[in-house]
Amino acid sequence: MTIQVIVFILLALLGVRLYVLQVVKGDYYAERAENQRIRYIPIPAPRGAIFDRNGNILVDSRPTFNVVISNEPLKKLDVETRIDDYARGLSLEPQFVVERLNAIKKQNDFETLVLKDNASMQDIAWVESHALEYPELRIELQPQRFYPHGHYIAHVLGYVGEISPAQLESERWTGLRAGDIIGKGGLEEYYDEFLRGRPGFRKVIVDSRGRIQSEIEVVPPQPGQDMISTIDLDLQMTAERQLEASVSKRGTIIAMDPRNGELLALASAPSFDPNVFVQSSKTKEGRKQIADYWQDPERPLFNRAIQGRYPPGSTWKIPMSVGGFQTGAMTVSNNSFACGGGIQIGNKFTKCMGNHGTPDVVPAISRSCNGYYYRLALKMKIEGVIQMVENFEYDKRTGVDLPNEKIGQTPKSWKPIIEKREGRWSDIRTIYSAIGQDTVVVTPLS
Repeated sequence: MTIQVIVFILLALLGVRLYVLQVVKGDYYAERAENQRIRYIPIPAPRGAIFDRNGNILVDSRPTFNVVISNEPLKKLDVETRIDDYARGLSLEPQFVVERLNAIKKQNDFETLVLKDNASMQDIAWVESHALEYPELRIELQPQRFYPHGHYIAHVLGYVGEISPAQLESERWTGLRAGDIIGKGGLEEYYDEFLRGRPGFRKVIVDSRGRIQSEIEVVPPQPGQDMISTIDLDLQMTAERQLEASVSKRGTIIAMDPRNGELLALASAPSFDPNVFVQSSKTKEGRKQIADYWQDPERPLFNRAIQGRYPPGSTWKIPMSVGGFQTGAMTVSNNSFACGGGIQIGNKFTKCMGNHGTPDVVPAISRSCNGYYYRLALKMKIEGVIQMVENFEYDKRTGVDLPNEKIGQTPKSWKPIIEKREGRWSDIRTIYSAIGQDTVVVTPLS
């Protein structure tokens, strides 16, 4: 009798448990089972193309085969055993494989990362022939950025690359995940949200090892928007080749339409090939080339047009002339100053390149008379020079649609520093500022 009671109680408890699992929580477990066999595989969106003002292609996207690694199957494995296999089978550096495996382990169960770009037929054959051994690997056709003009126009266009961990934490990149491709530098970065597009996805059924069994649904990606720039490709190429043919092979050339400020050409040398960052960043040679770019003392990644700051020299005399009229230091009817072959300030005589008599503003500009501008600056005083800087907004960025533009340094920014360091602002600094020297350095674009 006792045994029958115990059996009855056990069966009752089992029945209650079955009721809870199948009826009370049936929907919950059914959903979990469904989620464990359905996966959403992202489909990257092709970035929008960039054209010059005449419709010539500057950069576009082309399809390429990539080796992709999925996180879910790796959860059940000792990934250390995969390092040498991946490196040998796909001709990758072991250290790079370690970096990718560490990155994928930080992702959600069903996330993926590109293990190798531009997979060759040999790579594809290796992955397909080892599908049972390495179910975490698969081949996907994905869009890849292509820069047909190589290192030409590189500082205008920038390049693209995988989003960094630091960028993932930035508010600007909210909604992106590790492995997503974003613009880095140039127009690619400035207009990234428009060029990037929106990814689609494949809804698939997978088996217990994460291998795709069938496809349920496909939501195609939305390609990024195409963009027409103000650059004139022919003019840009002429500027680039002029820099290549120069003695130093360093510098910048800018061509602008004075009627509306549109940039027709913006070349900076030395330059770099954006394709290296896109097509070779996962290869030993490509990673070395990228490292060389960053370590090169010639600084090929440095955009001299908007980041370099140089003394403007005699070109500064044009805004100084305007400033002289605006501050009342001279007028249309009275704008003559003596040259004197230079000027004596204290015990120092600062020369002019000639002795131009007492010119008015037009011959002073055409002859680039330093003596004229020494005396104009003294009459304007440093406060008048600073007013000119503010009127022409040399103390601000130009607002060009390229990232990382630098602001020039002028007497406005230097005056409080000099006064704190030297006790006062001297007249010698005022006359030097009149000819674009000493405390004046601005970007070529400004």
